[in-house]
Amino acid sequence: MRILLIEDEPGAAQNLRAILAELQPGAEILAELDSVEESVAWIKANAAPDLGFFDIQLADGSSFAIFKQVAVDFPVIFTTAFDQYAIQAFKVNSIDYLLKPLNREALAMALRKYEKQYLQPVQLKQMMALLQRTESPSFRQSFLVSFRDQLIPIATQDCAYFSLENTQLFLYSSEGKKWPLDYTLDQLEQQLDPQQFFRVNRQFLVAKKCIAAIHTYFNGRLLLTLNPSVPEKVIISKARTPVFKQWMDQ
Repeated sequence: MRILLIEDEPGAAQNLRAILAELQPGAEILAELDSVEESVAWIKANAAPDLGFFDIQLADGSSFAIFKQVAVDFPVIFTTAFDQYAIQAFKVNSIDYLLKPLNREALAMALRKYEKQYLQPVQLKQMMALLQRTESPSFRQSFLVSFRDQLIPIATQDCAYFSLENTQLFLYSSEGKKWPLDYTLDQLEQQLDPQQFFRVNRQFLVAKKCIAAIHTYFNGRLLLTLNPSVPEKVIISKARTPVFKQWMDQ
């Protein structure tokens, strides 16, 4: 079982891991996230887990905000210290709602409910999604850019990174050429293959192949060296660093 854990309380996360290790010794924790922002980024960049455990109150807001920003195509068990969110929880694809502190019996019942209702359908859905991706990729394959009186096609595989400069977005090719685009970074993030492109911050969306070096930086952040080079510093926040490392390691 592949599990995504979203929890901003270290003690609660440790308790959940301990109970899961007892009840599901073969389970794999894919990631432990503590904010809405990094949860949305992780879900966009990775294949769906088998099951998610979502704390409701996170460092930067309610986990219900995750469902408004990205498609959550996997079952979720909510965990919280409060009981006023139960109705809202079951309006999304929740299979249970557990109150903290979690105990073994309640979690065991939730896992049995998951296995009974979702295990086989989720596996079938993942297989079908894999087949569909293999047969007909739906990611953007090219861009049509304007240059003087010409329209020039640029293959996505030749894109190095996309940079927001003031309010204008630019495409930079692997050869260092630069063209303006009439898109937003949010739109491109939805159109490009998440295995090949990563939104490192509010300004840059980069291709994996253009990352020449990764440096540790102040306060747990990372500093990227891109090829072709860029004059400003390309910095990944501390919250985004774990997601980025996992993306690079795929």
